[in-house]
Amino acid sequence: MKKSPFNSELWTGRVDAEDKELGLRLHQIIQDYTHFRESNTQPKVIIGFCSDEGVERNKGRLGAKESPDHIRKSLANLPFHFSNDQFLFDAGNIICDDDNLEEAREEQINTVDKIIKNNHFPIVIGGGHETALGNFLALIKTYKNVGIINIDAHFDLRTPNPKSTSGTPFYEMSKYCEANNLNFNYIPIGIQELGNTKALFKRAEDLNVEYITADEVHLNLNNILDKLKREIQQYDALYISLDMDVFDAAFAPGVSATTVNGLTPFQVKYILKLLMKSEKVKLFDIVEYNSNFDRDNMTSKLSAQMIYEVLRS
Repeated sequence: MKKSPFNSELWTGRVDAEDKELGLRLHQIIQDYTHFRESNTQPKVIIGFCSDEGVERNKGRLGAKESPDHIRKSLANLPFHFSNDQFLFDAGNIICDDDNLEEAREEQINTVDKIIKNNHFPIVIGGGHETALGNFLALIKTYKNVGIINIDAHFDLRTPNPKSTSGTPFYEMSKYCEANNLNFNYIPIGIQELGNTKALFKRAEDLNVEYITADEVHLNLNNILDKLKREIQQYDALYISLDMDVFDAAFAPGVSATTVNGLTPFQVKYILKLLMKSEKVKLFDIVEYNSNFDRDNMTSKLSAQMIYEVLRS
């Protein structure tokens, strides 16, 4: 495990000097988080979790480890449409390069916990979906009544056999909640019947998981938004994990496992808008982008636009 600092060379793009402040792009406003000085604002902080280890253990196709820097490059040139009192920082990468996912996760937990304790907003870019467990374990140090929103084609409720993988994080969260007398408030959105075995559906049922299938979203997005609006009222904090394989392969070919009949960018965008509007979201991550299988940076650009919806809220 190692860490890499903020890299300004990733944050480059067009400069429209003639338009002054109205022409700013993200690469012009991003700052090194190590230079943050206390203020009355709640800055958003990007941190990369570069890991393929969970995907490899889950017998998936490798490449997610390189995703954080690819997504940064796609974010860099997007125009700045936020208010002038919003600040964006980059805290660099945590890199799992020695198969020791557990050590990298401890560093992740400590880093994300510090960001949350400072009342700042972490945006964690994975990596495989093993990223999610460390983020949850960091958030639960501060908030106990947490709603876990996983926008994903898969439950990721596999049991470790014997180690943690990209397919086990939400099962491991359930065991943590059980051991610590906490409710496991898990809401996966975009679940595909053909992307999950009967065993996984049964495990979801046994854990009282209120999942929403992709077909339900396709049939009536407004009903799903209304349902979510009611559901999230009971939680003190929300954690959103966006797995890029929830999107149909036509929109997101560059993922660890492509999906047929997946969600559209429009659907996911408005789910994110609703959740962010609640002002209860304390942590966001995006996972499973795989540049090895992308076409014309389609999936990288889509990942950046989904992060943008979180940044602008």
